Amino acid sequence: MSTVSAKSMKPYMPALILAGFMLAALAVWLPGAHSDPAPEPPVLKEIDERLSSGSARLSELMQVTNARPLFHASRRPVAEPEAPAQPKAVLKLLGIIAEDGSETRAFVKLSTSSNLYRIGKGETIGKWRIVDIGREEITVSKDGKKPYTLKIGG
Repeated sequence: MSTVSAKSMKPYMPALILAGFMLAALAVWLPGAHSDPAPEPPVLKEIDERLSSGSARLSELMQVTNARPLFHASRRPVAEPEAPAQPKAVLKLLGIIAEDGSETRAFVKLSTSSNLYRIGKGETIGKWRIVDIGREEITVSKDGKKPYTLKIGG
């Protein structure tokens, strides 16, 4: 039988050490053929179910929390500002023109518009109907209601 001396093994030592480490790493990292995956413990299943139902409840609560301002004493939802009401239109008499041999006309303006209108008796502008035109005033009826008088500049 021949004996192997330490001097003759010296060139192979790094390769043998590396091979040993590789075998140890394979033994640690590769699962054994005989080991079965462990069944999930029932406690973990229960925790998973509670977490999923809890997250659904949390999302519901977050919606309610977000709707109520955190730093207001009443914690009531902030009311949306109402749109400003449209100003009511008012008919203004600016002047009357009467020419010989032609119909008398009134110059009127709506307070909600910059347009100037020249209208005669019986004509309408918006909700107003001109009932009569005098020398310094007109009689109008709004929405078919009782007529009233408008004076120039008034």
